[in-house]
Amino acid sequence: MGEPVFYVNGRFVPESQASVAVSDLGLLRGYGVFDFTMTYNREPFRLKLHLERLQNSARIIELDLPWSKEELAELIHETLRRNPEGEKGIRIIITGGESPDTFAPSARPSLIIMVKPSPVFPRKFFTEGVKVITFPAKREIPEAKTLNYIHAVRALRKARQEGAEDAIYTCDGALYECTGSSFFAVKDGRVITAGSRVLDGITRRTVLELVNGRIPVEYRFVNISEISSFDEAFLTSSGHEVMPIVTIDQVKIGEGKPGPITKEVMELFGEYTGKKLHDKS
Repeated sequence: MGEPVFYVNGRFVPESQASVAVSDLGLLRGYGVFDFTMTYNREPFRLKLHLERLQNSARIIELDLPWSKEELAELIHETLRRNPEGEKGIRIIITGGESPDTFAPSARPSLIIMVKPSPVFPRKFFTEGVKVITFPAKREIPEAKTLNYIHAVRALRKARQEGAEDAIYTCDGALYECTGSSFFAVKDGRVITAGSRVLDGITRRTVLELVNGRIPVEYRFVNISEISSFDEAFLTSSGHEVMPIVTIDQVKIGEGKPGPITKEVMELFGEYTGKKLHDKS
């Protein structure tokens, strides 16, 4: 497999040659937005929704975009065509561009499209579930997918030290979302997830559409004190897809293995994408 090809500010270049200016606001101030999706059968998953979220994120942080959704989609597909082998993860990054004074955005934002092989997790993460921890923090602007992942870097470092796959942000005793994933609890036959003040995950939205009319959904924050009463839990994201959680901190969830509702959600998502999650290697 050859070196990945990226799109960077009007040019298609090998990953090793991809770069932005040191005066770019994404580097200087973390001013920018991004989105991430994966391909299934070489098609970007729900690309229109991802681009709508990207545009919304930019609007929230007042970053003007000169590209339409259609123009961005064509650039994404062309970058994908230049990376012909296998399924891919696609990251779209837009920053404030080269700043004249280290604060003011440029009239020409930077656009980077990274196409690399899709992330692959061990099969046991899906068949046996994973451990997560809690971490006292929350996203600064939860409705926007910005470049500010300081809390996530710190939280994931702590998670890795404790042998966990991810961390759930907590604030005022409530569980919000994971560092790069949406969080779901299952209790008394209901799926519970936050209804506001978290990122509108596209995989999360897909799961909620798939369970509509099949599994009751309750929109609210769950409290840390409720963890021991969860029957099941799982996280969702473009990279993780639907992944069972069997331990939070040191608390075993349910029977300590993926439960029936989580398995049903995984099955529904697998049918929707054409990819059985438990078949992952």
